[in-house]
Amino acid sequence: LQQTLPSHMPAFARHADIPMSLRDLYLASLPEPQEWFLEELVKSGEVWASSSGAYAIIHKDRLVEFYAENTADAPLYLSKLIKQRPFKSGLCKSFDHVIMNAAKTLCWAMVETGFLFRKRVPVTLYKPDTFRLQLAQSADLAEAWATGRDFYDGKDEVAQLHDAGSLWIASNDGKTVGSGVAIPLDRSGDVVDIGMVTRPDQRNKGFASLVIDELANQLEREGKRPICGCAETNLASKAALENAGFVSEHRLVQLTVPD
Repeated sequence: LQQTLPSHMPAFARHADIPMSLRDLYLASLPEPQEWFLEELVKSGEVWASSSGAYAIIHKDRLVEFYAENTADAPLYLSKLIKQRPFKSGLCKSFDHVIMNAAKTLCWAMVETGFLFRKRVPVTLYKPDTFRLQLAQSADLAEAWATGRDFYDGKDEVAQLHDAGSLWIASNDGKTVGSGVAIPLDRSGDVVDIGMVTRPDQRNKGFASLVIDELANQLEREGKRPICGCAETNLASKAALENAGFVSEHRLVQLTVPD
């Protein structure tokens, strides 16, 4: 394939900003909403774009977003990109057909690394009368960080989530049992990525599912769509999400570029 690259195909160039008109086309082409984990990597990635309608975002040594308006030429664009800006691997959603098909054409290895939940069915969970889920207040930030050190990147992230109105505190019988997040993914705010973390000493008691269930129910009442995801190795989170009615039909996929 590399030998068939058209010589007239415009090269990629490093850009300071994402070409938003092109990214809007990319997001509109996805049959399911974007993934928050990838969105966070996109924000701090390198932007590379071609004048002929293709762009890519590379976070460190990993491709995290790629799109070409002419999907038939996507493998050619991807091959040209990696010649200009080498990288070893990539991450993508299994429903991102442009990069998935291009990677298959280029014979890249693919391994599923996460569960993406974009569907939810009705469930009824037992909820203790003493269970509460409320928007976090400033006084809750230290407790949220202490509770979720294995979930949040740091105290700054906890504070930012609070400032954005995206941080929730879960309690039972007046004691904190965990926290939840609800992060809008699109400009309309209609698609919201939700997640949770439970205090280590309060795990395996059903609180994680209750947090997710409460967040999802509230968003659905507001006419919004809750989505979520977890690592393939995080079976406890997968079970909690499934108990709250979420169904995984899609995956986060790691792509590996051959030597």
